[in-house]
Amino acid sequence: MSVVPDLLRKTVKKYPDRTAVVEGEKSVTYGTLYSMVEGFSSFLKSRGVGHGDRVAILLPNSIEYIVCFFGIARLGAISVPINAAYKEEEMNFYISDSSPRIVLTDETLKQLAEKTTANNSTRVFVIKGDKADWSYSNHYKSNDIDNSIEPNDEAIFLYSTGSTGKPKRVSRSHYNLVALADNHTQTVGWTEEDKILFTVPLQHTYALGNFISGIKVGTSLYVLGTFNRNKVIDLIEGESITVFPAVPFMLNVLAETYLKKPGDFSSLRLVISAGSPLSKEVFHKFHGKFGIYPRQLYGSTETGVISINLCEDIEDKSDSVGRPVKNVEVKIFLDNGSIADTNELGEIAVKSPSMADGYDGLPDETSKAFRGGYYFTGDLGLIDEDGYIKILGRKKQFINISGNKVNPREIENLIIRHSKVKEIAVFGVKDSEGNELVKAVIVPKKEMNMKEVFDFCQGRIADYKIPRIIEFRKSIPKSPTGKVLIESLQ
Repeated sequence: MSVVPDLLRKTVKKYPDRTAVVEGEKSVTYGTLYSMVEGFSSFLKSRGVGHGDRVAILLPNSIEYIVCFFGIARLGAISVPINAAYKEEEMNFYISDSSPRIVLTDETLKQLAEKTTANNSTRVFVIKGDKADWSYSNHYKSNDIDNSIEPNDEAIFLYSTGSTGKPKRVSRSHYNLVALADNHTQTVGWTEEDKILFTVPLQHTYALGNFISGIKVGTSLYVLGTFNRNKVIDLIEGESITVFPAVPFMLNVLAETYLKKPGDFSSLRLVISAGSPLSKEVFHKFHGKFGIYPRQLYGSTETGVISINLCEDIEDKSDSVGRPVKNVEVKIFLDNGSIADTNELGEIAVKSPSMADGYDGLPDETSKAFRGGYYFTGDLGLIDEDGYIKILGRKKQFINISGNKVNPREIENLIIRHSKVKEIAVFGVKDSEGNELVKAVIVPKKEMNMKEVFDFCQGRIADYKIPRIIEFRKSIPKSPTGKVLIESLQ
């Protein structure tokens, strides 16, 4: 069984002169990328990094980020990706929990990194910018790198984006990540001719699965440090991008962008949507603007990619996250532990070679979610007669109103149709007597009041589903992939 460095090494042998990564005006071939990785792993070793050490990556999407990931893996060390958008309090948690030997960052984030590591022995190195501690121009290689990496060695620490509580650390091994790349590429059918555009943060499990899969087959990776609608459109048109992994928020922004002439997205063969539910409105709006339908992908921090919707009749299956990818098994379990029938609602459970064994240091949480060889996602859904998975909500987020189960998504899908509503999140809260109530947090397009919401819902849904608490806000807090952070709203 291969390990992570082998993914890059094998591609380099096949395509040394093919473009590997493009960042703005800079680009590197696979041969150059591998040379950078060799030099960078030597740099890390000279700073005391060895097998099993944790190394935090605090960088935006960039060539350097990919060099860091493979350079760390080549030493048998463990990557700890940290989102470059995080603030001090968030950084403090990740640094404290993962205890990295080193933090790798750029000039703009150096001060934050130093502030959050001031009280421990973690060292900070700048590897991107004019005053970098390491750069390709001054790198050196060492032939004494110990490559005795085993498939079951830990390769990366990721953190679940659970809707409540602190993030849980998930360790994924070299075996898990190689299996992830195998599962994904065998299903999607990427080739070395593909060009993938990344605006989704590479630190996230969604982007991780896509970029290591792209490396495995020799695609060209185009990386943007931040999402910019005009740059995305220019790159897709100017560079003939073929694959665009995105989140619904990005797709909606692009669909609403004013263009002097119709956008030419004819090179795109796959637009992927993940991270949060894709509404029918955005699905059709994006197609109307650019002539291609987004396709939902389903995955988790614990498992990597689970399924993707590649249905030919995508309009009929737009609300599905597709069939499981190669080598992944999905079952729907009822509360009594039995397997659900076709189209029967239950909890989605996954068995995959790319999934973790549990949550680090959290035996109780692990025993709840990892049972009988399956990871129980907490998502409620069903599998239809064609084998397509539909996700209908979160098990913990269904609201119990006097014994009636209320799906927050049903209410969200209704209220978002109101002409004054821009965004909405619906969830359950408890009153002083412990009874659950439906609460809606709304971002209005223009001034509105609670009566307008009540009146809009009357006659469209049962009275017990109508929100009893309504709060208007300027924004709704979300994760990097657009998942609503319910705990920040309660």
